[in-house]
Amino acid sequence: MYTDKELLERISENDSTAFTILYRRYWEEMFVVAVKALREKTNAADVIQDVFLSLWNRRHTLKIEGSLINYLHTAVRYKAIHHIEKNVTRRDYLAVLADVSVNWLPPNAEVDLQLEELQKALSSAVTKMPPKMQQVYILSRQQQLSHKEIAEQLSVSVETVKKHIQHALQLIKTAIQYTPTFISVLISYLF
Repeated sequence: MYTDKELLERISENDSTAFTILYRRYWEEMFVVAVKALREKTNAADVIQDVFLSLWNRRHTLKIEGSLINYLHTAVRYKAIHHIEKNVTRRDYLAVLADVSVNWLPPNAEVDLQLEELQKALSSAVTKMPPKMQQVYILSRQQQLSHKEIAEQLSVSVETVKKHIQHALQLIKTAIQYTPTFISVLISYLF
């Protein structure tokens, strides 16, 4: 029956039992926040582990102004944003953007314009790809063909297909990852 402040004080003195109490008190709530943001339980659990590990590792120097629950919510959201940014090349951008727009964001003209801008940036990046890379990317992302199916259709190796996809996703990531619109949509999505 310790308060958050008391637990944090005990944690700063290397009390692992206090840390366990704090972890059990907030893990489930933070997990729900992370799952909502990432829509995937394994990655959400990893984000939560990172947040609590960071809390433990910084226990001697951590100064939390305000409530611990607000601190944890903010930490989870930022870790989720970082996770999305780091792993965004593994996703189908248009599907993610459409899902965010339809299922997670309230109707908003400004967000709709931002999503449209991102979709234009994506389309522009695809049209600037070399022809073979563009063809592989379109077969993979728009026609949902496997690497093996693409390799057979284009008479190339599966490794060649993988390389084209990797390079295509890197070009797309470079084209849209650091745009203010992309960050704005992610933040809107998570808050």
